[in-house]
Amino acid sequence: MNTPILTTGRLRLLPFSEDDFPLLQDLHSDPEVNRYLSPGPAIMDPEEVRRRLANYVGDHRGTGMSKWKLETIEGAFIGRAGFSFERNPEGYELGYSLKRSAWGQGYASEIARALVGWFFDTTQNDHMLAYAVAEHKASQRVMQKAGLRFWREIRKHGLHCRFYRITRRQYLQSLEPGRGG
Repeated sequence: MNTPILTTGRLRLLPFSEDDFPLLQDLHSDPEVNRYLSPGPAIMDPEEVRRRLANYVGDHRGTGMSKWKLETIEGAFIGRAGFSFERNPEGYELGYSLKRSAWGQGYASEIARALVGWFFDTTQNDHMLAYAVAEHKASQRVMQKAGLRFWREIRKHGLHCRFYRITRRQYLQSLEPGRGG
């Protein structure tokens, strides 16, 4: 078994391997999971899933930063979470996508909070981003619970998106007694 990237009370992140195609295909075969992702509320084409998986595996091997396999501590696959590098606006973007059976259990907030801490504890980056389509309020609440603050609105992939951001300074301030976030 791979060494986990990160472990929380209920979850762990592991690097994807090429053998994980069926897991990722299953995740993205649910149109509701894809509702706010490209291609929208449709089943993701297997070739797109293969392309994404190859990117996740390559990014992890090349930079140590990627979208990773999200499992419960017991080993049940529930989605993916981690980082990808954005060029516009520039910075590492926190992203997550969970199976519908994992929705409403606090998993997205738990892993997002843990990833913010991991990011600032293990990298020298000054800030990180996250974004969601404007009407995806649940994802925006996850970002806020993880300490990110609304930054600006941008059209991305032809859609109106709300971007959130947290700087290293804001993260460190949130750790100070009496200033928790």
